[in-house]
Amino acid sequence: MQAIGIAALLPVWEAACRTVDISDGPVTIVDYGCSQGRNSMIPMRKAIDVLRFRAGATIPIEVVHTDLPSNDFSSLFEALISDPNSYMTGTSDVFPLAIGKSYFAPLLSPGRVHLGWSTWALQWMSTNAIDAPDHILAGMSSSPAVAAAVAAQQARDWECFLTQRSREMRPGAKLVAGFTARAEADTGWEWLLGELWSAVGDMRNDGLLSEREEEQITIPIGLRSLEDIQAPFRQSGSFADLTLEHLDRVKVSDPFRREFDGSGDRLAFARHHANMTRAWSGPLIASVAPHARKQTVFVDELFSRFEHRLSKDPRPHEPYMATVALSKKDR
Repeated sequence: MQAIGIAALLPVWEAACRTVDISDGPVTIVDYGCSQGRNSMIPMRKAIDVLRFRAGATIPIEVVHTDLPSNDFSSLFEALISDPNSYMTGTSDVFPLAIGKSYFAPLLSPGRVHLGWSTWALQWMSTNAIDAPDHILAGMSSSPAVAAAVAAQQARDWECFLTQRSREMRPGAKLVAGFTARAEADTGWEWLLGELWSAVGDMRNDGLLSEREEEQITIPIGLRSLEDIQAPFRQSGSFADLTLEHLDRVKVSDPFRREFDGSGDRLAFARHHANMTRAWSGPLIASVAPHARKQTVFVDELFSRFEHRLSKDPRPHEPYMATVALSKKDR
């Protein structure tokens, strides 16, 4: 799913790389929320190719990968060496760096960044605004109090991210981001995360969780509408010297649906989705697991139940992604 979303964002990224001001190299590209780096290889390679077509094969390029201190940076640097899609393959004068720090804080010195890239990261809130009593995802709760707390936190986080990035961007710099969004009537996550929440409920019903422990299993993710993304820019057309150049919402197709349509293998389809969901949510769920239970055992049990539920009623998982391009005010 991440790769499909990235492919949808690449035309916006290529346009930014073709038009950004690079008159004063070396060029600095920042990958905000890099995770283990494998999803960064293709967009970083695209940027390097476009920039060197414009400025020559020897222009020095820094690629700065950022994520939380707990991120697996070892896998990132191993991928730079061994991944067949590594943007380092066949290049010279490309310098990868890493910063272990939240992107809600300052990361680089003012005016350093030419290009910024971020995918599947900005839906995470900087803090868990409130526990949701009726859903595993904070942004999908039907509680008015939870919805209000999530909306307020996401508005603060979005303005904070924009302000921090603007300070680091050079005049004329550009930033492209893709992150989980919502339409007016739905989010695209109803089936998948509805079943995950039901699996939590099954554990509660079987006495493996208390009511309070069930409520604490809240993933601090919100789902912005396009109006939420536009909000800081409405009054004057810009915010923190940034202009919103592009904004769209795309529906990301299910990466496992074609295989399922051909094979009809419900168990394989469920396993793919359970593993994909565990990859991004498992560490957070482990961190809020009941203290009396071993984290690994708890997460194994939850995702086993989740997989079983998915296999009973397979449906396409087609979430929405917002595609955003920002530019910094030129000199």
